[in-house]
Amino acid sequence: MPFDSNGVFSRVMNWTSDQQNGIAIECGRHDAEDDNFANGFNDCFCRDGRAAATGNFNLGNHKIQNLAAGTATTDAVNKAQLDNVNSTLNGAMVKLSGNQTIAGTKTFSDSPIVPTLGNTDSSTKAATTAFVHNILAELYPVGSIYIGTQNSCPLATLIAGSTWTLVGQNRALWGGNGSNGNTTINAGLPNITGRYNHQCLMNWGGGTEKGALYTANVSGDSSPQNGGGSDGGNSQTIAFDASKSNSIYGASNTVQPPAYRVNVWRRTA
Repeated sequence: MPFDSNGVFSRVMNWTSDQQNGIAIECGRHDAEDDNFANGFNDCFCRDGRAAATGNFNLGNHKIQNLAAGTATTDAVNKAQLDNVNSTLNGAMVKLSGNQTIAGTKTFSDSPIVPTLGNTDSSTKAATTAFVHNILAELYPVGSIYIGTQNSCPLATLIAGSTWTLVGQNRALWGGNGSNGNTTINAGLPNITGRYNHQCLMNWGGGTEKGALYTANVSGDSSPQNGGGSDGGNSQTIAFDASKSNSIYGASNTVQPPAYRVNVWRRTA
């Protein structure tokens, strides 16, 4: 072989040595030397790329410069192409560490690790849709109340399979005692009571007042009338005032306070 393992070319003949040793010029010896040159040339690359390599190349930590961009699947790629791939991957891949702004929709081929339900988990793990649904189901179990101004309950679409029923129409909210929830109270006011007792043979001021009834005015002779006598046109006014029975009356000029209508939805399933 004209080249050794280190790529050093070696000649076959040495014409100076032949002269010193008295070896005449012979065709065979010239052919051997020329054939060695030919084999050496054949082991070299032609610059126009007409011949394929016969082995791997060791560039000795040197660069291939001015390499065109590869196009075929078996072509080498240059640094510009690799930089472009790197830039594309940085914009598309989700990093395992550090901060990253993710644009567009990303689809996971497998379920990522998610937080667990509980107030002790303060991790920053990604949450799946199923995890969010579980959170909503925990916050709004069956029997929960949702209050809003919408014509339908939005939680019906957020919590899959849930059913929400409109309840409490035309009723004000009333705080329960922990055991009487989901019940109603009928409208009503405290009972109004009153009584007036008057002894006819006594003077007009001798009546007994109780509750909402009271003596508003007495006129005429207030002296006792003895048997068969005339009352001389005496008169007495009996008035009615509900506040005397219960202070709730008269505290307002309406039984309906200003109100804001809301829709109360109760989860039933």
